[in-house]
Amino acid sequence: MSLLRLLTTGCALAAGLAAATTANAQDKVNFRLNWILYGFHTPFYLGVERGYYKEEGIDLTIGEGQGSVRAAQTVGAKGDMFGLSDGPSVINVATKGAAIRAVMSITSSSPYAIGVRADAGVKSLKDLEGKTIATAPGEAGLQLLGAVWKANGVDGDKVKILRVEGAGKNVAIAEKRVEALMAGLDNQSITLPRQGVPLVNFGYADYGVNTVGLQIHTHEDTIKGKPDLVRRFVKATVRSFEAAIADPMASIKAGQKAKSDLETELSLEQLKVGISLMPSKASKGKPIGYMAPEDWSGTLDLMKQYMGLETSQKATDFYTNEFVPNAPRS
Repeated sequence: MSLLRLLTTGCALAAGLAAATTANAQDKVNFRLNWILYGFHTPFYLGVERGYYKEEGIDLTIGEGQGSVRAAQTVGAKGDMFGLSDGPSVINVATKGAAIRAVMSITSSSPYAIGVRADAGVKSLKDLEGKTIATAPGEAGLQLLGAVWKANGVDGDKVKILRVEGAGKNVAIAEKRVEALMAGLDNQSITLPRQGVPLVNFGYADYGVNTVGLQIHTHEDTIKGKPDLVRRFVKATVRSFEAAIADPMASIKAGQKAKSDLETELSLEQLKVGISLMPSKASKGKPIGYMAPEDWSGTLDLMKQYMGLETSQKATDFYTNEFVPNAPRS
């Protein structure tokens, strides 16, 4: 074999080995959920099962969470690379010094709702005047109730609020001590009818008060130092949710492999409600993951007016669409 041919063959083998090494290399990534695994979390597990993250060079570990704020704080402290938190929690944690930013929207519509007993005769929000709403202390939905009243011409002084601890609000409405409760479209609005308490739901987003829902966020250092990894993670997540929308039961089954006690019908209903909350009025028709500027600016304004937020930061400081495939640039 000639020296030239030997060198050429050696270079080709080296290039092949390098390509194989790159293809097989996997970035180890920890992702923190906002809460314990439930139906709407299952698309992430479907993506792992089908190899979407692996195809993007990501070895993904999914951890259950202890609330949106905790997930955001953990990412801010670089304990996890990516987290799932509601938009207001991302804003709150970021304004307190954590260098985090949302890189993809999961739900652009708020899950907050007022759930009213179906037999209470309430046909509109105005009909809640003279009625009583049960709530747990500190609920974000309660903080924004004034905005709902203002947007819908309700005299809030004529609506009574019953503050109860923990699951007390569920008991209060079941026992007909109140006509309504502060609800989540993906929580009490599903579970209470299954327990024999049919509800009529007045979702905040449908009545003029929308705050961005669940968002994927990461540290600013990750955005600056590993933008390609962020892009690959978002791409795999988009594929995961597209697959879950196309085959919800496959998504639930993937989640059940990670948590065998997930109840099938309840989880499926949670997933379907979550899917319905993915677009907002402003983001409808846009690609999965896209964050509408109106949704973030509206959320920031509501937090300043009703939730005591003080900041000079702009809405665009808290999110970026640069990693969302085919997203309009704004």
